[in-house]
Amino acid sequence: MKKPYSKKLRLPMRFVDGKWELEFGGQVPVEHGTTADILVEVSAITEKGFADKLLAQSAIPIFEPGVTLRAYVAPKDCKGLTEEQRKLLIPASDMKLAPGLLDSWSTGGVNFIDVQIGKATEKQAESLEFRHGGLWLIVEGFNPSDLRSSTIDLPSCVSDEPAISLNHAFTILSEVFEPWRKSHTGNVYQRFFYREADGLWYPLELLRDAKLAENEQEVAFELWKEFLDRMASLKTS
Repeated sequence: MKKPYSKKLRLPMRFVDGKWELEFGGQVPVEHGTTADILVEVSAITEKGFADKLLAQSAIPIFEPGVTLRAYVAPKDCKGLTEEQRKLLIPASDMKLAPGLLDSWSTGGVNFIDVQIGKATEKQAESLEFRHGGLWLIVEGFNPSDLRSSTIDLPSCVSDEPAISLNHAFTILSEVFEPWRKSHTGNVYQRFFYREADGLWYPLELLRDAKLAENEQEVAFELWKEFLDRMASLKTS
């Protein structure tokens, strides 16, 4: 049985006598085999050259152009929307969402809109890694730091031109479907969803924080496996 999707908890730690303890004392009360990230100051690393490996940036491809993502918007009502724009709205209740997500939402006002990953911009095409377009996990050493996309194709009744990034795409969608908001920015890792091999939709933050993935979530699991393989090669180089 799958565990519900859950968030991470940041804990303050201190390295004392060869082991990690809570900043305020004692061990961390977690299950056996629990994994975690350790956040340390670069200046505290004692092995020469190790910090350089940690700061080196690379990109791991996730999706090719043409893959559909779903952005969630929360229109208070449909006033001001055209008939075409109203037809784009997919109610959250009609979505096969990751376990646990619906528990924290009032789904009555939450809807989704399909968008597609588009081709690379001219600037992105200058890079060997990004020239074909798509969605990538940006890695700095051992740290999956960001998700970067090529253009995002929006429905023609929303925009005649593609968005140049996920952030830009969300701004356009929010301006159309959430005009009541004072600011049309949002956390794209939580606002954009991708479809897993199991048929469920998960927020993109699952790919950025790939260690949350279980074997059933094949896309995220394979991404995390490739990430670990890269880290192993850094360790031996």
